[in-house]
Amino acid sequence: MPKTIATTPSWYWPDGVPRVLGIPPVSIKEATVTRPAVLGPDRPALLRETGSLGAAELAGMVRSVTAGLTPEGPGAEPGDGREHGPDAVVVCAGPSSGGVLAVLGALASGRPVVLIPPGDVGSAMAGSADGKGGGAGPGPSPSPRLPVALGDAEGVAALAAAGTPALDVESLLVGSPPAGAPITDRGTAVGGLRAPSVRLAGRSGPVRHSPRSLLAGALAMATFVAPGPGETWLTTSSPCTWDGLCSALGALWAGATLVVARPGDAMVEAFERHEPTWTWTSLALAADGWAGGGRKRRRGAGTGRFVLATVDGPFDPDACRGVGSGTGAEVLTVFGMAETGPVLAAHPSWHIDESVGIPVPNMHVVPADPDTGEPVDAMWELLDRAMLSVWSPSLAVDGFDPGPGQPAERRFVTGVLAASDPNGMLYLVDEW
Repeated sequence: MPKTIATTPSWYWPDGVPRVLGIPPVSIKEATVTRPAVLGPDRPALLRETGSLGAAELAGMVRSVTAGLTPEGPGAEPGDGREHGPDAVVVCAGPSSGGVLAVLGALASGRPVVLIPPGDVGSAMAGSADGKGGGAGPGPSPSPRLPVALGDAEGVAALAAAGTPALDVESLLVGSPPAGAPITDRGTAVGGLRAPSVRLAGRSGPVRHSPRSLLAGALAMATFVAPGPGETWLTTSSPCTWDGLCSALGALWAGATLVVARPGDAMVEAFERHEPTWTWTSLALAADGWAGGGRKRRRGAGTGRFVLATVDGPFDPDACRGVGSGTGAEVLTVFGMAETGPVLAAHPSWHIDESVGIPVPNMHVVPADPDTGEPVDAMWELLDRAMLSVWSPSLAVDGFDPGPGQPAERRFVTGVLAASDPNGMLYLVDEW
């Protein structure tokens, strides 16, 4: 096949997958909650400990969470400094269905959102105190209003240990609107996108995303692997991390049934019980859960089950083989980070254990000089190795906004060296 972009390795490109993907100008809630509820209100959307939520029930619960964050809701009691609404919503949650609901409700609130995994609370709160991170926007807050903190049980406990009181999302779900209640979304137009900024923990500090950049990453990955409506999608990462959020949003947008489980025994049990077609976890967690022993299964194409294994740099292909042997599934590696969203991934139609894969839709991968970060004007196949630099609508917006009349040179240098084989498959070979 001919190359689509000269500097992007793409000799091989899977049939039926668009190379360029349009991102709809709608809010995250509209794309992942409201529209799926209109198209299939009774379709299972999220598995909770109490049972399966249909798409319309999920929409009702998200509305309840959002309502609880308004000045009239339980998040603003008289005298607590939040009478006029918070500057931001801080969400702290582990891998749980409650965490997904908390994040979706916060994103639909129209306020800046700060996402903090429970394990990062200490450093995030310290960064907020010294003005170096954790905040909802650049610079100090322009008013004394306090942010609302929200989370699942794990997140509330972590915030409490750091001296920050928080609402338990389950308390906001009492009296949720019934499944038949009208489904509306205030932020469907281009000018009314909800959540003006979303903060995530990046490699060297917090990064700021827009609703569109988060949607771009989620839709690119979901389009690349193409889960079918009604297929089960298991994720083991907190929705407050880039991969957990990308996984949850992509599954809901595609109409899959989302299952959230903690890593370890709960992950293995959920994999056995729910038989998900797709399981998104990190390669390290998958190896801990399945490659260290246990039942071995026949591995190979045609099993119909896939493990999406996130890596953040060079990885051991034997770990992929071990996970495949332990699960009987095909293991597809995914490389990305909070600053970029998903960058490279292996595709079900053809993948090699040693290769991380090919660029996902909309991801323009440019070889760069490791010393300067400047683009190298040569095809990947002609280079021994080069720094991965990328451009995509899924890039975090910090530092990438060009001024009026300026070219939109939105490249991000990842700090990871890669090499290409003659087929355009990329290999992560070193970190700089």
